[in-house]
Amino acid sequence: MEHLWVAKETKKKEKIIKGRDLVDVVFSWSLRDVLNSNLYRGQVGKIPNTFTSTKEYFESFVKPIIEETHADLLSSMGTIRRAQAFKFWEIKPGKDFKPPRDLYYEVTLQMTNEYMTKGGQNLLEVNDLIAVTDKRPIRIDDLRFSHEPYLLALVCGVNENNPHLITILASKPIIFDDDDDIKTSSKRGKGERKSLSFFGVNLINMMTNIRIWTALHPNPEGGNLKLISRVLQSNNEVDGGSCVSCKENSESVVSDYSARMLRSFKLNSSQEDAILRCLEAKSCNHSNNIKLIWGPPGTGKTKTTSVLLLNFLKMRCRTLTCAPTNIAVLEVCSRLVKLVSESLRFDGYGLGDIVLFGNKERMKIDDREDLFDVFLEYRVDELYRCFMALTGWRANVNRMICLLSDPKHEFRQFKSVNTTLLSFKDFVEERLSRLRYDLHHQFTTLCLHLPTSLLSFRVAEKMNQTNNLLRNIAASDVMRDGYGRMKYKLKDTGDENDSRTQDCLEMLTSISMSIKLPDFISKFELQKLCLDNAYLLFCTASSSARLHMSSPIQLLVIDEAAQLKECESAIPLQLRGLQHAILIGDEKQLPAMIKSNIASEADLGRSLFERLVLLGHNKQLLNMQYRMHPSISIFPNREFYDMKILDAPSVRLRSYEKKFLPEKMYGPYSFINIAYGREQFGEGYSSKNLVEVSVVAEIVSKLYSVSRKTGRTISVGVISPYKAQVFAIQERIGEKYNTEGTFTVSVRSVDGFQGGEEDIIIISTVRSNGNGAIGFLSNQQRTNVALTRARYCLWILGNEATLTNNRSVWRQLVDDAKARNCFHNAEEDESLAQCIERSTTALDDLNKLQNKKLISFENSIWKVWLSYEFLKSLETIVDSEINKRVMSFLEKLSNGKELHQEVEFESENLLRQHEFDDGLSLIWAIDIFKNNNQHVQVLKIWQVLPSTDVSRVTEHLEKHYRRYTKGKISRCRYICSQGDLVVPMQWPVDSNSCSKKDIVSDVSRSFALLSVVEEETVSPKPIKKQVKLKKLWKIRRKVQLSTSNPKDPK
Repeated sequence: MEHLWVAKETKKKEKIIKGRDLVDVVFSWSLRDVLNSNLYRGQVGKIPNTFTSTKEYFESFVKPIIEETHADLLSSMGTIRRAQAFKFWEIKPGKDFKPPRDLYYEVTLQMTNEYMTKGGQNLLEVNDLIAVTDKRPIRIDDLRFSHEPYLLALVCGVNENNPHLITILASKPIIFDDDDDIKTSSKRGKGERKSLSFFGVNLINMMTNIRIWTALHPNPEGGNLKLISRVLQSNNEVDGGSCVSCKENSESVVSDYSARMLRSFKLNSSQEDAILRCLEAKSCNHSNNIKLIWGPPGTGKTKTTSVLLLNFLKMRCRTLTCAPTNIAVLEVCSRLVKLVSESLRFDGYGLGDIVLFGNKERMKIDDREDLFDVFLEYRVDELYRCFMALTGWRANVNRMICLLSDPKHEFRQFKSVNTTLLSFKDFVEERLSRLRYDLHHQFTTLCLHLPTSLLSFRVAEKMNQTNNLLRNIAASDVMRDGYGRMKYKLKDTGDENDSRTQDCLEMLTSISMSIKLPDFISKFELQKLCLDNAYLLFCTASSSARLHMSSPIQLLVIDEAAQLKECESAIPLQLRGLQHAILIGDEKQLPAMIKSNIASEADLGRSLFERLVLLGHNKQLLNMQYRMHPSISIFPNREFYDMKILDAPSVRLRSYEKKFLPEKMYGPYSFINIAYGREQFGEGYSSKNLVEVSVVAEIVSKLYSVSRKTGRTISVGVISPYKAQVFAIQERIGEKYNTEGTFTVSVRSVDGFQGGEEDIIIISTVRSNGNGAIGFLSNQQRTNVALTRARYCLWILGNEATLTNNRSVWRQLVDDAKARNCFHNAEEDESLAQCIERSTTALDDLNKLQNKKLISFENSIWKVWLSYEFLKSLETIVDSEINKRVMSFLEKLSNGKELHQEVEFESENLLRQHEFDDGLSLIWAIDIFKNNNQHVQVLKIWQVLPSTDVSRVTEHLEKHYRRYTKGKISRCRYICSQGDLVVPMQWPVDSNSCSKKDIVSDVSRSFALLSVVEEETVSPKPIKKQVKLKKLWKIRRKVQLSTSNPKDPK
């Protein structure tokens, strides 16, 4: 195992060395550089379509990837307030600390309750880029450390057993002030301090970009550039059909068995043809081939991929399948595992040839029980228990052999080291039961998780038979006198029990001798063993970097290849031993996500799949779609695929047409015109349209009612190209439909829905303006994805005037809907008409309240302070009827009479709750507003929300009030009443007391406060005084003050 130790030590060093040049570039940026979005403008050249050499190929991606890293870091600055910040408990120079360049530090992070509640998940990950700061940052100016305006560090190592222990590489020396708690060093930047007030603020993770950078700078001596060399220029030999040499030699590349197996999966002719061409390419030893499979939406791309991989598994071809995202990897792996599981013989034998690996948390493997048996981390944990020296499978086999051979000898040995009153019979029963249980679990684990190259079918079969035999052996069979001396006697005695025990002994001995693995294997060695011996491996393209030190890979399959940056595909394309590649995707759908406009203009987001298509390479088209009703598929088929896609017979059946709602506009395909939408900016400058949000909520509510009444299973997907709209719809719908029943709703962006499908899709296009501006809604790839997610019904919400006032694909879509009588005005549905009217009225009311901190109503004596959260909650509801009820209550409250009833009873909390009859509650309080030199009592309106969410919100607000001083709390709680009215009070800012003397002196001015505070009023009419100032005031707090207790409250 010495080579494994060497590999492990090499791996440790690589974590620090790899991508260092890119890290140094990032470290060289000042804060001003990071915030300069044009830092590299004019320096990033466009990536060409063809290349003269591998050197030119790799170099063309270098500057774009630097710019993309810069844009990623710049984007993180906009969310610095929400960034994770970890407090440093201790920091000291690492063993590799060598100024001025290698500034490695070992850091101990402070453990927090939040970390403990997450079950010990990593605080930080390798290649996280952090800012080291003096305090938890709220804005960019807070990114300071000591006298430095900006100090970055890269996480180079995380202790697996103690993830709060990390190693970082700093961009500058970390210098501490000289004090008693510091151990200073003669070298600059070399110090140690405990209980620090330092923070590591997580900005971005550079893992993928570092791996890309490493792939762009291959080892000139040992790299595999065969496939990279094949894609440099326009060369139809890369995929020019069958190999000429194979044809000339009449080599049979596809066996009859494979052809028969393909027919058993009921594939269509285009799917079969694509698989056969790939099998031909795999079997060719004369050239390196790259095959393209073009899979438009709903054409069975994943099924085709899984059947292809099953063939490679049967051929024992070592194949890596990767994709740009974890979701895509999990989907194709899940489909393959399901196919393989249908043909397994016993105990899952054969699944050991399939391995899935990657980041457990990001893959959310805990939610994918169907993939537990093939996930590397789980597999290693299970096998590790089988290869423990003292309790592993071999130790237990030897114990069982000894017990069956000579139980009395085993009992004597047991008694010699144990002082026990256990009888011989009890000993045998207990030992047999425990070993039988352990061996059953361990044999099952070995059959399930060991690759078939390490555990033959014959040995696995013996393990299964041995488990069956042990199940039928009783303690009385083992206790037979003299059996140990006669264990190899001939089976002619006719004693079935003796024969069974002897068979078991022979099988156990054979199993022990057949497996040539060590008794103990470490987890690292088990990982390498599983990766080196599996035939089908699954991971993201980025994670495939782990395989560069593994056994050779023969074939590469890239799923969703059109979504993978070409420079990222360079990571798996250089794997050792790789001969052929198969790219499966659709360049008509979404490309890779690029944050930098500069890098996007340089074509960094273009995939290898797309570039090869541009160069005229052949691609195998999957030409039959099985997802969409023909009324849905017709427009994207004509617009994006030149009518090359056929509708499968199953979707053309009359039974495939589903009617979920009675109105005509809710047929298989409709454009629903929302003529009075309100386009506005949400957070992050993303667009939203709250009228469309209300319409979506109304339609979903109608569908939910149908599902509940009929028991019909309905899945609904809501898609919008804008994040602000997605968030607004999610807020509006809330958790109402998150039940494990027959009705499901998924609200996602277009990018989030690629690869997904639902019964009904509702698209909210958002844009509603007079100049026809539709922004990136005009992107045809994004439009194609949105239009092809529905099975039975596709309903598109949009503003006809806006979408047709430009020459984009949306103008053609609206015209097509009109030509097919699929265009409808929302007002045709009475419930939608009422919904739109309520929404527009509510938005008008909200516009009047925007930017008004204090308002007053006619005849009111209290000022009303509207919080930002309250206005946002009204915006979420967007219903004029609810708005009227809320504002009516606030008006009554501000008049003082309703307030008298609301505060009649004592409460420990400052917060008050008023419930409306439609499941909504209003959270409010008497608070203090600073006006000039006065503290004034006002009504603070916090939020209107579903009653079920009240406890969560009040808990958050109570934390807010804990920051108030005792004096401020006392003033919030003071209540001054006159008759059946409660009136507001005011105090001098510089006064810390709330004595009766102060109150009396200010009561005379309490109504004058209304003209002192500057505010916008809901009504311009003057406020009428309803009480005479000459009357004597009766003063009380929540508990009425007694003249017999002159003690002032504090």
